[in-house]
Order: sequence, then C-alpha cells, then structure tokens
Amino acid sequence: MSRMIAYVSPGPADVPAALGDDVLTSFAALSRVHADGWGAGWRTSAGVGARVVAGRPATRHDLARAVRVPATAALLYLRFGSAESGTGEAEAQPFLFGDEAFQHNGALSPPDRLRAELTDGERADLRGSNDSELYFARLRRALTPGTVPDPVRIADAVAAVRESYPEACLNALLLTPTALVAVHSSASRPAPHAAFAARGFAEADLPPGHGDDYNVLFTRRTASGARLVATTGIPLAGWTPLPADTVSLVTPASVASTPVPRRASA
Repeated sequence: MSRMIAYVSPGPADVPAALGDDVLTSFAALSRVHADGWGAGWRTSAGVGARVVAGRPATRHDLARAVRVPATAALLYLRFGSAESGTGEAEAQPFLFGDEAFQHNGALSPPDRLRAELTDGERADLRGSNDSELYFARLRRALTPGTVPDPVRIADAVAAVRESYPEACLNALLLTPTALVAVHSSASRPAPHAAFAARGFAEADLPPGHGDDYNVLFTRRTASGARLVATTGIPLAGWTPLPADTVSLVTPASVASTPVPRRASA
C-alpha cells in the first residue's frame, strides 16, 4: 500500500536529473499520506546498496539526496505500512540482501501463510515481520547471484505467491547488479480507502492517483534517455501502463515483458 518509483539510465545519474523536477516533487508530496518511512536502493559499479529511514515521511530534499552517488539505476519507496507489520528499520523498504534490493506495493494477509512456505534457511535470513520481506525471500529462489535474472523463473515464483494470495497486489521492483525488474501483478486491487480512512484521510482528501488505477504500474522514457517505472500519484502524461500480469526486464531502451503463468487456483 505504498508508492514506488525507479529509474535505469544509460550512465550514472542522480535522482533529480533522472526523474526531473516535476516527478520528484510530486512523488515527495505523496509522503503526506505514505508517511511510515522511506528508502532508496541504487546500483553503481561497486554493486547494489540501499538505505532506509523508518517512522517519518520523506521530504523532497531527502529523496533528492537519497542516492548518495550517481547511479545507473535506483529505487525510491514511500511506506504506508500493513497493519500486521512493525514500524522499525527492519520493516522498511527497499530490502537489501546481498547485491539485490527489493520493494513491494501491497499487503499479503495473513503473512503466516507465506512464512510457512519458506524454508528454515529462508526464515533464518528474515530481519523483521514485514509481509513484503517474505515475498522477497520467496522470489530469491528464482535468482542466481552474478547472472542476469531469468524473467521466466521470476514469473513462476510470482505465480506461486499468487496461488496463496489470489487477491493481493504483488507489484514489486527488484534491482540487481545486472537488471531492473518490474513485477506488475495487481489482481486489479483498488486503492485501500478503508486503510486511508483509518489514518484520517477521507477519499476526497487523497492525492490524485488514489482511485481505480492505484495499483497500475506505468513507464516512460525521458528526454535524457533514462527509463522510469512508477506507481500512480505523479503526473503521468506521456506514460504507458506496463502489461498486466507480467515480469519485465527494464532497460533505458526497452521493456521486455514475460507473462506470469496462470494456475488453476488463481
């Protein structure tokens, strides 16, 4: 139930240059609602890094400086925490495991259903109680460190999670040393207006992009040659929705999408 944006660039770029002023400013403004913390992940020649800040909203200044060195790809995240998850740094996104950073927009309830499907080793690697971290642990089975991610294997892993959570939003962004991967599988979930109302935000008071398209991922290529992927709530003129129920390898020049297979129970 959070907001996400990512870029992949032909060369190293900082956040303001890659996103542009309008996108950065409007994304930061969403932290008025998605105020449970924020984070960033990035890729440089040294590998993938991340930082998180728990328990407070982000400012535009925070996000502009979140990626501390120019990066060839980066993720930004604004958190609206699930009811079952904690509030500390262990729950904040993006999660970093080795050279892989991951962030998820959605809620997997009850989370113990997925926790029980993990191996003992996968459970031992968990840092917190966040349902999204369980999702990341399950998807890592599809990754082989040091290689380009195989979208077919990731799509199969998403389908396995979908089997357990047929109505959940599984939208996610994954950054590795070799790829930016976008999972677009929202199960047509609407905006969580009941959760927003519980925090004191009436529907009329919510920012744009908090309606029927709340869980649609969009992409566009900028004039500088960077490719952006984002959730709603920012100006989306000139953006294109990613194909539904797909795993996409995102480069500055292209988006190559692989369907998430359907299973009988999903």
